[in-house]
Amino acid sequence: MSQPIKLVAMMELKTDAWPNIAAAVERCVTLSRQELGNISYTVNKDLDKTDRIVFIECWANEAAIDEHNSTAHFQNLIKTVEPYLREPMQLLKLSEITTF
Repeated sequence: MSQPIKLVAMMELKTDAWPNIAAAVERCVTLSRQELGNISYTVNKDLDKTDRIVFIECWANEAAIDEHNSTAHFQNLIKTVEPYLREPMQLLKLSEITTF
């Protein structure tokens, strides 16, 4: 069995953007957690940088990520957030080191 894949997506928002994107973020988080391949899905605020939000996700495999990326709620999130980004979103795709 393949190891789960963790994603960390960091978004640097323009000042006061949150009220304009909060509903789309909430909808995406709620529906993503219901997806078959989802293990966990959270959105977090950076305590040191108030205009940064960080999504931390865990998916069963690459196919689950691909399916998630094609969902209407994810596509809506991207479309809604994009005008409020100060810079392009940063994405890390991680695999846990389990050899020790």
